[in-house]
Amino acid sequence: MADRSKLGMEFPAYTFTIEKDKIIEFVIAVSQKNSEEQINLIYCDEEAAQKAGYRGIPIPPTFPTCSFFWTGGGLMGTAKILGIDLSRLLHREEEYEYFGNIYAGDVITRKMKVIDMSKKITRNRLVEVTILETELTNQHGELVLKTRTKLMEIGI
Repeated sequence: MADRSKLGMEFPAYTFTIEKDKIIEFVIAVSQKNSEEQINLIYCDEEAAQKAGYRGIPIPPTFPTCSFFWTGGGLMGTAKILGIDLSRLLHREEEYEYFGNIYAGDVITRKMKVIDMSKKITRNRLVEVTILETELTNQHGELVLKTRTKLMEIGI
């Protein structure tokens, strides 16, 4: 079960570049399309994005969840640090609070911390809930997004 001593822990900051190809892959996957030609052009064509009023190719609203898997050893590394058993883990909820736009080519720094850990009994099973808060800051030092991730570890 989750190591409650990790409450308040801050993970190391990670910096990565938002890649156009990753945006395209994500949009193809979530829209259940087969190719780039089948998705909304704003997610793959700079000119189409600008015509639609964007500075560049924007990310889809739920795209930042991917950063969880690209940094800090990914889900497995995060679960290991928190003492969570992956075989009992459920990703329960994701919440996004946007403060600015994120585009292909932006350099993002991710800072994540454990903001809550609690236990409850549901259907005669122990459930441990861990909430992670992540801040994404762009290359200009501007906070562009805050996410809250709720993980649930189901006990025996």
